[in-house]
Amino acid sequence: MPDIELPLIPPELVEALEVIMIREGFDTIEQAAEFALAQSVREGIKRITGKGRALYAIKGKKTTCV
Repeated sequence: MPDIELPLIPPELVEALEVIMIREGFDTIEQAAEFALAQSVREGIKRITGKGRALYAIKGKKTTCV
């Protein structure tokens, strides 16, 4: 297990992220946290819309709404 101190995060959450990190093959706890958040967002979107949606950055012209 990595020797990272996360003082503001409950120990149970750190343990859960470490399990995800090992199971999914991530190098850092931050990657595991990002994965868990993305999964949660995907599941929430699916519950709301009833469909799976892709998560990706939107690129294009920057315009202002007037």
